[in-house]
Amino acid sequence: MGVLTTVFAFLLVLGPLVVIHELGHYLVGRFFGVKADAFSVGFGKELAGWTDKRGTRWKLCALPLGGYVQFAGDMNPASASDAGASEAPAEQRGQMFQFKPLWQRALIVFAGPLTNLLLCVAIFAAFTMAYGNRVVEPVIADFAENSVAQEAGLQVGDRITSIAGETVGDVQDLERYILLHPEGRVPVGVEREGRAMTLPVEIATREIDDGFGKTARIGDLGVSFDQPIVAGFTSDSAAEEAGFEVGDRIVGIGGQEVTSFHDVIDLVQPRAGDTLRFTVEREGAELELPVAVRSASRPGADGEQENVGMIGVEARVGRLVPVGPVAAVGIGFARSFDMLDDMVTGLRQIIFGERSVKELGGPIKIAQASGQQFSLGWENFVAFAAFISINLAFINLLPIPGLDGGHLAFYAAEWVRRKPLDGRSQEWAIRTGVVFLLALMVFVTVNDIVSLPIFGG
Repeated sequence: MGVLTTVFAFLLVLGPLVVIHELGHYLVGRFFGVKADAFSVGFGKELAGWTDKRGTRWKLCALPLGGYVQFAGDMNPASASDAGASEAPAEQRGQMFQFKPLWQRALIVFAGPLTNLLLCVAIFAAFTMAYGNRVVEPVIADFAENSVAQEAGLQVGDRITSIAGETVGDVQDLERYILLHPEGRVPVGVEREGRAMTLPVEIATREIDDGFGKTARIGDLGVSFDQPIVAGFTSDSAAEEAGFEVGDRIVGIGGQEVTSFHDVIDLVQPRAGDTLRFTVEREGAELELPVAVRSASRPGADGEQENVGMIGVEARVGRLVPVGPVAAVGIGFARSFDMLDDMVTGLRQIIFGERSVKELGGPIKIAQASGQQFSLGWENFVAFAAFISINLAFINLLPIPGLDGGHLAFYAAEWVRRKPLDGRSQEWAIRTGVVFLLALMVFVTVNDIVSLPIFGG
């Protein structure tokens, strides 16, 4: 993957998201009659631009790491109020941001993050409408080697109903908690043969590779939920020739019980050339199907080629449920708010030292990830854009002066005090916030640089 591709993908992600964010501010401000002096994509020196008939300067600037809308009455792009604005004629003051009612100013500021949130909702809803909602029942099909869940007493067939007091409706609920908590002892609620019980489990820590040379530290229970249900067939499939159909559930092979696709693999791979009798469930009935196992060559653990048995079936993890427009939007909101909740959890863990600050990413890591997802296809790339969009919403809502959340904090104080903070206090708060943000930007950028392979990262 070339540098130009990475840069292109980075700009293709960040540019539209910045425009959408700032359009939220601009359109709501315009709805309330506020004049915009400038709409900028990027910071610093202007590279290109034009002025529309309303007097708004639309421009593209040299540093493509954000953007801003500078409303009439703002002293600078950080939206510090111009102290001299009160001396302007009444007609001009009517178009200035700072003279609008408190609730209008709050809505104008909140509109930016809200637009990013709604974009994320729309992407998730569109995917759900197009492909359906994948539901994976939290019923244990198998255990990994040295599984902490199995050591704690969980069994194949147990349905996990809760973890750390949080209800588990499907596997996504379980994974969200486990991935974010790579260590610690938690109570796991299970249902076994109609009985409810709670077992304490010590979550294991595991490092995963993202396929691009980066690793992440996550939690792991050592359980598998891949039920042995046939999702499809490979070309020249022995199983399909033997009479298998999509949706068949494999329950036995050669008289041995099967609960997961791992069992299928373990029983089939050593039997190349043999005929095995499969027991499958289809529409409530059990069928016996003999299958002539074919031989396939693959690299072994020692690097040498080895022959293994294959029957040519594709696994299915969960089921796809068709979803209508209203339900899809609901799922879009639910997933977006789950991501926001995960971000709050991750930030809290970093603040309290439960996670390393090295996990914070800046523009270089975002650029790398943009290029990586771009190389995987448009679906991965659009899903990544949704992730970055909701990150922008979350970051901008932090109560830091200079960000949207900082302005909302000012308005909350104004609502409580029944009068705004004086201009000097706001100006110094914004200056402090900007300095903090610049320091944070330098820190995460250095963090990105030292993680590059050239520096041993």
